[in-house]
Amino acid sequence: MKKYIKIVLVLLCIATIAPVNAQISKSAYFLEGMPMRGKLNPALSSEYGYVSFPFLGDINVGVSSNVGVGTFLYPSGDGELLNFLSPDVNSKEFLGSLKSQNKMVTNLDLSILSFGFHKWNGFNTFDVSLHAAAGVQMPKDIFEFLKVGRQSVTDPTTYQIRDINMNAIGYVDIALGHSHKINDKWNVGVKLKGLVGIANADINIDKMDITMDNITSQWIIESKGTGNVALKGLMIEEEQVTPSNGENYSKVDGVDFDDSQIGVAGGGIAVDLGVTYRPIKELEISASVNDLGFICWKHNKAVETISTGVVYDGINTGNDEDFDVIDDEFSKMIEFREVEKPKTTSMLKASLNVGAEYSFLNNAISLGVLSHTRFGKQTYAEGMFAVNFRAKKIFMMSLNGTVSNMGSSFGTLLNLCPKGFNLFVAVDCFPALKVTPDYYIPVNKFHVNASMGLSFTFGKRHPHADI
Repeated sequence: MKKYIKIVLVLLCIATIAPVNAQISKSAYFLEGMPMRGKLNPALSSEYGYVSFPFLGDINVGVSSNVGVGTFLYPSGDGELLNFLSPDVNSKEFLGSLKSQNKMVTNLDLSILSFGFHKWNGFNTFDVSLHAAAGVQMPKDIFEFLKVGRQSVTDPTTYQIRDINMNAIGYVDIALGHSHKINDKWNVGVKLKGLVGIANADINIDKMDITMDNITSQWIIESKGTGNVALKGLMIEEEQVTPSNGENYSKVDGVDFDDSQIGVAGGGIAVDLGVTYRPIKELEISASVNDLGFICWKHNKAVETISTGVVYDGINTGNDEDFDVIDDEFSKMIEFREVEKPKTTSMLKASLNVGAEYSFLNNAISLGVLSHTRFGKQTYAEGMFAVNFRAKKIFMMSLNGTVSNMGSSFGTLLNLCPKGFNLFVAVDCFPALKVTPDYYIPVNKFHVNASMGLSFTFGKRHPHADI
């Protein structure tokens, strides 16, 4: 458990495209040539039937943060990078660049196998996909505590840290979908999913009150938090603690993992619902709610915090071992003990899509607007405006601009779609970044999402795509 703090700080302090936010690039929403756009709205369908190339049908990775990496790394005068704990980094400058809550969300979506075909007055799909997601929320107060430490040599120093959250989930879904044409104006869609849970972690520190008595130099820590980790083969190691005053108690000393036991850690179900409406020939309005579901985790380990007091003198060394020092100190400050909670249930992060598209020049060009919201402890919301181009026998392309609570950005998707073959590459919401000189480190909030996919198409072009 003590390693979680170190992992969080590393996530917040490096720049890398980590595993974001959709099961397929949202630039694909308005392009009917995209085979698997039904993942964004089950009422949407592809022009042709398709079979995806195994493991390459759709790969989607990305990261979003409301703070930049340059908030934590600073160029020095001698050409090196300093982390925020260095004494050469001004405390006011560093703390002034933070948000009240500093967030990072990451996602990875991988299509293992997928196919779709036109039949029964609609479009039918089968998908097997791997999903992984993680979120981190760290309040500004915790970084002030790490950077400043003792604030006065005479008066007591108090920190009241609230709402630290770290969560991660990994699962496979097996999905059956059907988009049904009611008439020339209405399409409805539904996708049913069976969920196979692989791993789940949810750590919440609701409060951590730190008070320092300058007479005794004793930090008094009062903490309240809980955690659940579900992973088959995970074992929690405990040790007995004998305090100078009070009763003996057990605390978590570490974790171990038996990789020979890895397997299914839970199961659940989910559903996607969607609808499209075409009031006039050139205009289509659509909406969907995705990932309404849950996973029940059987192989679950539950812990809660133990309030305790430790000695702490502040960290301000600026050397390469800073994060190890932080890790060691937090292992003393936040102690856990295992509690009985053999099963837990986690809800998927549901998302809402609402879109409108207007086409002209016989559908050669269209304008689209899409609102996307993904709910959870770190809610992500964005609005996208897209211009779409179609040369239907050769390629389709989308250019878009996005505004979100993680930053403003733009993106593009190129879809090569001659008959029998479909390849797309997308940088969806490529960041519009402010960067530092020399090192090109992003200093503002950012959102990056990259994807690609390869499928083979079959059958004749379905007439519902004509306008």
